[in-house]
Amino acid sequence: MEHKLTWSLIIINVLVFELIFSMPEPMFNQAFDTLDFSSGQGLQLWRLFTSLFLHASASHLFLNMLALYFFGRVLEDELSGRQWLSIYFISGVAGNLVYGLTSGMPAVGASGCIFGLLGAAMLLKPKELIRIYIFPLPLGFIAILYILTQVALAAIPADVVGIAYMAHIGGLVAGSGLMFYYKPKDAFRGLFWMILCLGLLLILGPVIGLIVGIGQVILGVFDFVVGIVLYGAAKLLLSWIWAWIL
Repeated sequence: MEHKLTWSLIIINVLVFELIFSMPEPMFNQAFDTLDFSSGQGLQLWRLFTSLFLHASASHLFLNMLALYFFGRVLEDELSGRQWLSIYFISGVAGNLVYGLTSGMPAVGASGCIFGLLGAAMLLKPKELIRIYIFPLPLGFIAILYILTQVALAAIPADVVGIAYMAHIGGLVAGSGLMFYYKPKDAFRGLFWMILCLGLLLILGPVIGLIVGIGQVILGVFDFVVGIVLYGAAKLLLSWIWAWIL
């Protein structure tokens, strides 16, 4: 199987989601209380890692795994397994730590890891066409859209929107920094292309905005369908496995 690391992480995240969301409510709440991350529990270091495999909803999981599928494959074609995994997990932990400096609210999800992969991929292959919004766009364009959105929203406290935008930024910075460490020449070349993409995006903004808008509507339909499937599978597990065990 190609892109083994990308697919393995997707499968693990989906399996963890199904396991957690199939649990009876008391066990479900206990699992999140034990495995999520917050700065108030900083001495419980396992939370820096376990929180990366928890997702708050099917939509949260779907969007993260979609991005992992696209950005993870790009990097797997260019990096060693050790480099790929280091970017994924260091970015996730860095995202948690940055988030912990700005909020005491619990956080879960692989978003920091995903933004780390994005940060590395945008420098390594900014011209790679990605269909994350259904229609193909250069990875550099997508990365800039992601970055501008995260920076704009990072000023909103996490407890207001329920999204740890600072974790995204922390992961992005970590992944980008690691790419300058692993492949400095490629990273500096990619930075030049990213600046060029920013200029083109300013010129083609309305067109790109229309493409992204249409793509998000289509993604919303997929998100809804995937949610039905994921929650349905968790409900079956609850009625079969947990009912039998308990």
